Amino acid sequence: MEAICNNLSSGYSLRQRALKLLKSRQFVSTTPESASETLKLIHELEVHQIELEIQNEELVQSRNLAVESAEKYIELYDSSPVGYITLLREGVIVEVNLSGSHMLGKERSQLMSSHFGFFITDDTKAVFNLFISNIFSSKTKETCEVNLLSSNNTVLNVHLTGMISHDSDRCRINVVDITGLKQAELEIQHKNDELRKLNAEKDKLFSIMAHDLRSPFSAFLGLTEILSAKLQEINHSSIQSIAISLRQSALNVFQLIENLLEWSRMQRGLVEYKPRSILLADLVSSAIKTLTETAKQKDQKIQLHVPESLFVKVDIGMLESTLRNLISNAIKFSNRGDEIQISARIVCKDIIEVTVSDNGVGISNELLGHLFHLNEQVCSKGTEGELSTGLGLLLCKDFVEKNGGEIRVESILGKGSKFSFTLPMAHSIESA
Repeated sequence: MEAICNNLSSGYSLRQRALKLLKSRQFVSTTPESASETLKLIHELEVHQIELEIQNEELVQSRNLAVESAEKYIELYDSSPVGYITLLREGVIVEVNLSGSHMLGKERSQLMSSHFGFFITDDTKAVFNLFISNIFSSKTKETCEVNLLSSNNTVLNVHLTGMISHDSDRCRINVVDITGLKQAELEIQHKNDELRKLNAEKDKLFSIMAHDLRSPFSAFLGLTEILSAKLQEINHSSIQSIAISLRQSALNVFQLIENLLEWSRMQRGLVEYKPRSILLADLVSSAIKTLTETAKQKDQKIQLHVPESLFVKVDIGMLESTLRNLISNAIKFSNRGDEIQISARIVCKDIIEVTVSDNGVGISNELLGHLFHLNEQVCSKGTEGELSTGLGLLLCKDFVEKNGGEIRVESILGKGSKFSFTLPMAHSIESA
């Protein structure tokens, strides 16, 4: 309409245009000279008629432009990915576009006269109420983030931008779905948490390597220094005692390095899970053999109470490593002459529980909650100074969970500990 008005102001006046159009029609009067006044009147009427015709054409053009603009507005309004909602001061919906109705999960006709606050989740309703109050009180643009609960129970995270309308009784709200953005933020947060955890684990590993490798090597070097400097003065019994100590230091270093390598391979995803069905008693016996000499040096006995008929489906290497670490810990933290018990039982259908128990020094309640966390300091020494970093228990947890089981511990300080873990049961043996 504004373009048309500008066009009229810059051209002829309406009357001038009508006069020009009248001349082009070449009107010829047949009226006698004496009727000149009548001709003038007719002329004026014809001019006014043409003026009306021009105005009518302009009105039709204006109407067509207005209809076209309205159609474009409605198309943009409804096709926009942003929800547009008009609310009364009480929060009642009076207008909503298609995107807004989709977000709320209802047809537009069903949303009219509904209260927008009904779609706000309880945990963000206070935020929304303050948002509406601020729009009408401050009369400035307001923003907030709330959660929408649609009719199909889908929760959307949305960003609202609102401003009061010209009549001051309504406000217009833009609703932008930011659910995907929030999920991406949570994913980034999760990745950041994982990175922090990995950095903590890396720092812990460096701490173990720097501190706990130094201790056995220092003992090892000290014993070799004694041998090299005073070998001629030392009797056979002392040499044998030093040799036993050297062997124990070497075993401590070897076990620590082995655990470090296993842990590193686990964290890099290089340990492949290959489950097989196998007789549990054979696997436990194999693990005990590797530690029999260590137990014998402390006059300890390892008692096996595993039924011969129990089969498990596990990764053999992972289970052997788990058993070695648990039995080794039982030996370290048991006193000379103690017994270590290894048992197994069916706890429910297709689940077997294996338990390694001792009557040793036990674990304090303070340390119990930190045993399976790398970022916690749980390093301690055995009853005869044996090294223990706690890394072996982390491997046990990872290996047990990799095999679909769970591990737990019960302990009383001064009375011993009992480590139990579950495994999936099998019904026959598989050939290699």
